[in-house]
Amino acid sequence: MKLDFKDLALRFVFGGAAVAACYIILQIIPSKSFAGVFAAFPAVMAAAVIMAGHFGTSEQASDIVLGASAGMIGCTICVFTAAFCMEHLNRWGLSIIIALIFWFFSSYFATRLIQGFLGKMKEKRQQKTHY
Repeated sequence: MKLDFKDLALRFVFGGAAVAACYIILQIIPSKSFAGVFAAFPAVMAAAVIMAGHFGTSEQASDIVLGASAGMIGCTICVFTAAFCMEHLNRWGLSIIIALIFWFFSSYFATRLIQGFLGKMKEKRQQKTHY
């Protein structure tokens, strides 16, 4: 894959603008618990899919979405792990480190599960077309 500075600049602008917009919303909304929903806004995913679809193929954009789905499953596990650890360890720094480790491994396993599921669906589709 060739490094394209125009592509990188556009990703930076799209992702940065979305993250900045979410930060502004976080500052405006009085309920910080609800505002946290915007902290999980998939800004980087949207920018990556737009760029992959525009400069690449729909298949490349689909791969980005697959990875983002697995990452979001990992994020859910990360949040629950962080909340559990902070409550029981009373050490926020260590809790974040543990939660990030859980995020990484759960995202990896979610990716493998999704790929396996999609692979089986593709095989079934191919079997039906051979009849």
